[in-house]
Amino acid sequence: MHRFIPVAGEAPPAINPEHTAAIKRWTREILRLPDDAVVTVGEIACADAGCPLVETAVAVFDATGARLWKFTRPRVAVTKLMLRQTLATPPAPR
Repeated sequence: MHRFIPVAGEAPPAINPEHTAAIKRWTREILRLPDDAVVTVGEIACADAGCPLVETAVAVFDATGARLWKFTRPRVAVTKLMLRQTLATPPAPR
């Protein structure tokens, strides 16, 4: 069972390289990217007011340019269904 909301006093979950690889693989499948496209997955913490505590960014760099999608949750909480729904929307403005 997965827990996406941390419990007070517990350390945040460690970054799982297998889940990161899965997000990259799912992105390639969903967008039908060529082999030479680059997919990056990053996680950013923010303490500013109005900013999510943790944000996951998925960026794609290919012949069409750079595209970026953001999730207002930790990387471990990004599922294939979420990714499919988000990638169907226009990328975040740069």
